[in-house]
Amino acid sequence: MSGAAAPLWTDDGCAAPGLLSIAEAQLRAAGIATAPVGAETVGLIGLAGRVSAADVVSPTPLPPFDHSAMDGYALGSSGAEFVVRARLAAGHSGRREPLAPGEAVRIMTGAPVPPGAVAVAMQERVAREGETIRLRASVEAGANIRREGEDVRVGDVIVPARVRLDARHVAILAAAGVAEISVRRKVRVGLLSTGDELLRPGRALGPGMIHDANRPMLAALLSQPAIEILDLGVAPDDRAELTRLMAEAGEACDLIVSSGATSVGEEDHLTAAVLAAGGTLGVARVALKPGKPVVAGKIGGAALVGLPGNPFAALVAWLLVGRVVLETLAGLEPKPLAPLAATAGFSQKGPGGRTEFAPARIVGTGPEGLPLVKKLGRGGSARLAPLIAADGLAVIPAGRDDVSRGDRIGFLPFEAAAEL
Repeated sequence: MSGAAAPLWTDDGCAAPGLLSIAEAQLRAAGIATAPVGAETVGLIGLAGRVSAADVVSPTPLPPFDHSAMDGYALGSSGAEFVVRARLAAGHSGRREPLAPGEAVRIMTGAPVPPGAVAVAMQERVAREGETIRLRASVEAGANIRREGEDVRVGDVIVPARVRLDARHVAILAAAGVAEISVRRKVRVGLLSTGDELLRPGRALGPGMIHDANRPMLAALLSQPAIEILDLGVAPDDRAELTRLMAEAGEACDLIVSSGATSVGEEDHLTAAVLAAGGTLGVARVALKPGKPVVAGKIGGAALVGLPGNPFAALVAWLLVGRVVLETLAGLEPKPLAPLAATAGFSQKGPGGRTEFAPARIVGTGPEGLPLVKKLGRGGSARLAPLIAADGLAVIPAGRDDVSRGDRIGFLPFEAAAEL
């Protein structure tokens, strides 16, 4: 699959009048979280998935001493024949006396190279009789010796700040003898659904009721080591109650992620409730299809992302706008998702003034060597079944004319959106 293309939503002029382009919404969303959360010290075992809070420099050179890169013989000079004087294995202090010309030491991988050694000959290239070895092929000076500090010098930055840590970072920290580092504390994310019609999964549905899919979906998406999830439950369609809940959440959370009540209907109270609770809003109505009614702002000490109520629309709005806020709070450099270049395996009308995202599956390779993607399902922001069979989302930019099979489009794999 080809690499990421430039984002397909950077042309602000394509957005419909009265709507923020995706790029502008992302820029404003990143500005809402003005600073990352605080820091704490964590040991190596708990580092995976956390975010480094500061540069970490190495107190130790790597390698910490000159050592052999393989099993063989350390040679005291160039030549073809040597007398073996000792044997060195990893974990031992090594030979302190310098090797004289014509002398060699039997040496194992990782063992300290003795003073005076000019190279290590691979054991496969050596013939030995008693205490004498003869080289079957010449050996270059410095061959098979790992020199002290050739990988890392004392004071080198081995883990920079603002990165999500994984096994690679843990390995180099451990090798350098660093037992713990400063990381951003977990971001406290409160999840709140809104709507009188919502019931928790597992409860029997009454007339006009549906199960709440958004909160469990978002909890699954955000179940990561750098995040602490707070379940704020379901808020009724009542402005006063929603105002109270928002004010309380603003004191308990770093980020509130709500779903529903973001549109302009009579029962959509989120905007009024946020303002009544002393909050502010900086993002509203984005050129997304689905996901237009997304809002972002602040309330109390928390950032706020308000997503649409329909599950697919909520997912798209989170991936394109909400995660930018979370990345900033987590201490990461915000990197909005960028689609891969792909070839359309379908035809449709243009999306108008909103960039369209649709469940799609890779079904082959197009004429340019790009993945050929096919849309799934009939569309609709409440439909979830097509997501199950999809590999990701087809991306059709705003202002595009009708799409024909073979046209260049974007494709956003689900695996790219699996982490912060």
